[in-house]
Amino acid sequence: MLDALRKTASGWIGMGLMGLLVVSFAVWGIADIFRGYGSSAVATVGSQEIDVAAYQREISNETRRLSQRYGQPITPQIAQQLGVNQSALGRLIGLAALNGGAEDLGLAVSDKKVAHNIMTDPELQNTFGKFDKRNFELALSRANISEEAFIKDRRDYLIRNQLIGVIGNGVHAPDAMVDAIATFQKETRDATYLVLPPSLAGNVADPDEKELEAYYQKISAKFQKPETRSFSIMQLTPDAVAETISISEDDLKTAFEQQKASFNTPEKRDVIQITFDTNEDAAAAVAKLRSGTPVEDIVKARGLTMDDVNLGLVSKAQMLSPAIGDAAFALEPGQVSDPVKGPLGTVVLKVTKVEPGVTKSFDEVKDKLRKTLAMQRAREEIYNIQNSIEDDRAGGMSFRDVAEKNGLTIQSIKGVTKDGKTRDGKDVDLPDLPDLLKTVYEYGPDEQIPPRDNGKSGYYWVHVDQQTDAAIPPLKDVRSQVVSDWKDQQRKNKLDALAQKLAERGNKGESFDKIASEFDRSVLVQKGIQRYARSDTFSRIAVTRLFATPKGRFTYGPVMVGDSMLVMQVKDIHKPQLAADSDEYKKLKADIKDSIASDMIGTMVAGLQEKMGVSVNQRLVQQVTGTPSQ
Repeated sequence: MLDALRKTASGWIGMGLMGLLVVSFAVWGIADIFRGYGSSAVATVGSQEIDVAAYQREISNETRRLSQRYGQPITPQIAQQLGVNQSALGRLIGLAALNGGAEDLGLAVSDKKVAHNIMTDPELQNTFGKFDKRNFELALSRANISEEAFIKDRRDYLIRNQLIGVIGNGVHAPDAMVDAIATFQKETRDATYLVLPPSLAGNVADPDEKELEAYYQKISAKFQKPETRSFSIMQLTPDAVAETISISEDDLKTAFEQQKASFNTPEKRDVIQITFDTNEDAAAAVAKLRSGTPVEDIVKARGLTMDDVNLGLVSKAQMLSPAIGDAAFALEPGQVSDPVKGPLGTVVLKVTKVEPGVTKSFDEVKDKLRKTLAMQRAREEIYNIQNSIEDDRAGGMSFRDVAEKNGLTIQSIKGVTKDGKTRDGKDVDLPDLPDLLKTVYEYGPDEQIPPRDNGKSGYYWVHVDQQTDAAIPPLKDVRSQVVSDWKDQQRKNKLDALAQKLAERGNKGESFDKIASEFDRSVLVQKGIQRYARSDTFSRIAVTRLFATPKGRFTYGPVMVGDSMLVMQVKDIHKPQLAADSDEYKKLKADIKDSIASDMIGTMVAGLQEKMGVSVNQRLVQQVTGTPSQ
């Protein structure tokens, strides 16, 4: 379990039980271990240290995982609100505790086992099931981890696996527990119910000024206008630099001679290639083909199909060997070759089509070549220009003066939230630049922001011109909406009170039909409601209350869709039994076993933390996250 958790922290292998180590903090308490001190480690668990890079990487990986889950980028501020910083630190501390526990027991793994584990990792293999160095390097890049750190991380994972594997292997889920949980989960209920529409709440008068002001104080955060930033952008791209570069005719001719082959299209031929075991078989086939026997008959006699022998349109360089290529490209269309010795046997060739090659002259390609050379030189020059711009900025030159000096255009963006919208919630048309808004919100007005990669072999600079703090508008600006919200809330309160009163009447013995008749409504029936089900009618709240109510008793709750309320009576309770040999029962038993193992591992982690001692460098945590630690 914790192995999977660690792999997740590295960023490219499966998901684990992400909350376990955080839960262990909740059990033992984390607030009392925070203190400020001068260590370069974010935290220590016994002799185990957690460095800044590991903490930053864990936060980044967790934030990326949340972004994938929600289908949109998660900003550092939102990640902080979701507790990512604390959960990342909790996981690292728990893992460090396991590392320390394994170290105390003298557990280790060989280099050979570590290498084998990495080589056989499916995420690092190609489509042929072989370890792929490129996949490995890409994975390291995505996870922002060095090869050395990854190997150490994997070694720690394998060592921890020895420690926690003992617990998992020794866990047993008692049949009595499985039966009880299965019965609980599979229980269904039949209910009769009455729908109370919002109209039954009656008319609601406008609130007086005092009521409205008090209500607005409670819900004012709903109307808060988000913080916005106005900023300016300038970009330095190879395309723009290339337009300023001239290429001489001599340079063009030299480049043409060096690259002439790349401008030409080689001759291609449609080739049929039949392979034979012996020269004699090949010679016999040549005789038959030249005497008029169809190629299809020869191929069929070999137990092959035409798809097996038709190479398609190929160049000479694409042929299996130079000898075969020379033979194929010496034939006229329709001709059959003599037997040719190849690396895989003797072959017979037949050419069915010839597509002549194309040789382009200097005049035909020089315009394209000029653009290519200019772009190459631009990519070389762009770094020097970027350094020059940074020198000017360091010397105190203003953002606009730097742009003017270098012929760069400034794009101004006004009033954008960190989500890329206006304060009114409309989308803002922003340039497609990596981490643009993240950069804008990491710095304040007039701070000098380092250049950023624009994703197009160039750079961009951004200057925050103005920051408008989040603000709650005065009541007068949103009065009509607040009044409407207040009335909606009053109607909900009235309807909720009515539903509660009717449920109490039902529990005192009044018949459901009599209660329903007072409102000229019918009592409806719903059978087989599952414990965790929900529908347009039955919300999770309503279902939860229904399953907490004894048979024959009444309860109430909101509908799932809309503002109506339900009054419900439990008519019957069904407690089916799962057969012990069913797949469902076996899966449930395995899940319970995993859950017990998780609890035991969590307890062990917490115990190791208490035994070894945990210290968190509060000052360094705050520096890394930019927020006060809790």
